[in-house]
Amino acid sequence: MTRSFTRLVLRPEFTEHDFKLVIWDLYWTLLDLGRKEDGAVIASWLTPDGSAEVHYVDDGNIGMRYATIRGDGTADAEAELRPRCRVWTLDEALTALRRASDRNDRLVALYAAALTAEGPEDPSVVEALADAARDDDPGVRQAVVLATGYLPWPGLVALVEQLSRTDPVDHVRHNAQVLLEGLARPEDGS
Repeated sequence: MTRSFTRLVLRPEFTEHDFKLVIWDLYWTLLDLGRKEDGAVIASWLTPDGSAEVHYVDDGNIGMRYATIRGDGTADAEAELRPRCRVWTLDEALTALRRASDRNDRLVALYAAALTAEGPEDPSVVEALADAARDDDPGVRQAVVLATGYLPWPGLVALVEQLSRTDPVDHVRHNAQVLLEGLARPEDGS
């Protein structure tokens, strides 16, 4: 089965300008530049053959930047973009999360892990986020809640359920409950 979606998580040193230069060099067609949606700024392009749409997302909710690729030409577009961009791999993100010595590094690595993970539930990702859910810093525990919104695997949802019941900080418990309610809603938003 051909993949019709992927996400490339950009490293902090690879700027929006760098990404746009790559797109410019590939001669992809601009569809939208700077649309604001749910706390994110999104620019989008179409590959020359029209088989994939690429969105650059500056996600203010989590302070991360990434590109999503959708369409029948996802694999080809990814093959064009990945070697030209500085992106996280899942293994790099998990290693960075284990080695992080300060809050900011933990948050960036945690979000990078959640955003790069795809496919069936990966026990190494669930374990890494479970470790983060036990962090002394409520901001890191809150990040586990937010990351689960991007990667709602059953094991991660179970972590958020636990945080909603047992976290010692009110806003972490509350936001965990809000996420769980959102995940329980039908896809049409009703």
